[in-house]
Amino acid sequence: MNPEISKGLYVWGEFDQESAYLVESQKTKVNEKLSGPDFDVHLTLSGPINYNESDDRKNFLNLSKRFSKLKLKLSGIGYKENYFQSLFFVVENSDELNSLKKSIDEKAGFASKEYFPHISLFYGSANEDLKKNLCRELVIPNEIYLEKISLVKIHKNIEHWETFETFYLKK
Repeated sequence: MNPEISKGLYVWGEFDQESAYLVESQKTKVNEKLSGPDFDVHLTLSGPINYNESDDRKNFLNLSKRFSKLKLKLSGIGYKENYFQSLFFVVENSDELNSLKKSIDEKAGFASKEYFPHISLFYGSANEDLKKNLCRELVIPNEIYLEKISLVKIHKNIEHWETFETFYLKK
């Protein structure tokens, strides 16, 4: 059973094909042992946001043209007793990533708050020792590339999340 989440539109950072494959392969290893729900690998940037399609589409398009494809460095694997942060790759904060997040938050009318960038590999609850042992089996990609921002409709069930619109960052 999924915990209650805020329904709405979230802004995800999504990866180029090679990076998505590297992360997805590790997520698959995790879920073979922990049997979590299926979800697209992503880096949550902001949300939930209000989105007016006629006005905000242009804003997100302009935003995506201001930022280039971002190289992200993964600095480790972490786990918590939090359904949506149960097991994850830790993403190193960078000026470029923080600038993108700040621009999105400003567009959404959010005040800046502390950001914990991570890429979830498993949603759910699992024994801490099991997660710790599993961390030793995973391969952390040296670097991955965020190439697009997507607006994702979040529904109560993870299996029903859907990408509403995607904007590619400039090459």
